[in-house]
Amino acid sequence: MEWALTFAAFVIGSVFGYVGHTVLTRKNKDKSQNKQLEQTQLELCQYKQEVSDHFDGHYKQLTELTHLVNKVNQQWNTSASLLTFPTTDKHLSDLAPVDNRSAATDSTYTEKAASI
Repeated sequence: MEWALTFAAFVIGSVFGYVGHTVLTRKNKDKSQNKQLEQTQLELCQYKQEVSDHFDGHYKQLTELTHLVNKVNQQWNTSASLLTFPTTDKHLSDLAPVDNRSAATDSTYTEKAASI
């Protein structure tokens, strides 16, 4: 009977050992998975922040570029109006002769010739 009791104690100890090992392993595995999950979430938050900062930088550069393009357009329009002001008062028919024969009798040419 002693052998049966020893064998039963061995079987019960083995079962308790297996259950205890499984429970402890599962807790350690859960802890490592939770730690890995927290690490992954932290990396994701850092990546989101980097992407957000990257797009903020691009937005600022795009805003600056838009401002510079508007400034160049404004300067272009100002320069164009200053440089083309004298010729805008004249009509195209006053500037160019209608045909080659009228070039000899151009009104500006005859006015200059008459004043000489």
